[in-house]
Amino acid sequence: MTINTKLKKLEDKAMAKGEYAVAAAAAHLLQDIVCVDKQINLVGAMHEVGYLQNSFSPYRKEFRADESAWIERCLSRLVTADHDYWALASLLGCNGPTTVSIAIGLGFKSAATRLYERFDKPKVHVNTLYLTANGKVLHPVLEIGYDTAEMKNVDVGRARALSLENAQWQLGDCLGVGALSLSMQAKLPHGAWRSVWTAFETWDA
Repeated sequence: MTINTKLKKLEDKAMAKGEYAVAAAAAHLLQDIVCVDKQINLVGAMHEVGYLQNSFSPYRKEFRADESAWIERCLSRLVTADHDYWALASLLGCNGPTTVSIAIGLGFKSAATRLYERFDKPKVHVNTLYLTANGKVLHPVLEIGYDTAEMKNVDVGRARALSLENAQWQLGDCLGVGALSLSMQAKLPHGAWRSVWTAFETWDA
């Protein structure tokens, strides 16, 4: 089955199920199958409505022949876009250290790292990154969390800003606690969240 045939079947199925964002993304991609932005939109839309990995892995395999270029385009969109959930979700499944490295190449700085545990799965390594810092406010903020066994992104986030409770913060200090404004988060195997305000707490690992 060709990719065009798969996309048409996906569009029809999504329309029948009322998944209009997926249907629209598939239709737009059919008009320009090589457009990376439209590919990202489709993968992100499928994750947002709850498709599991076995459903969209064929599309990721088809579109991510050059994973580094894919990551760079997703991150470039996230530099300025507070609401580009599709670009964020399309980072899931990509190599974690590569994602962090490309983000740093785009000007992001690592503020802190941490680990958290999951039931019956390897720990997740999370790197909190930011572009600029003004006193105790970092903005924008990326969080790249990857499985410590497979090294694949399983938990990614983006916020307009992180406001810390520290009176002043500089690189090398522990981030401590604060609040994320206009944040969004995508997780595997599924999970999509957006929030105007989210409590934040981290520590150096």
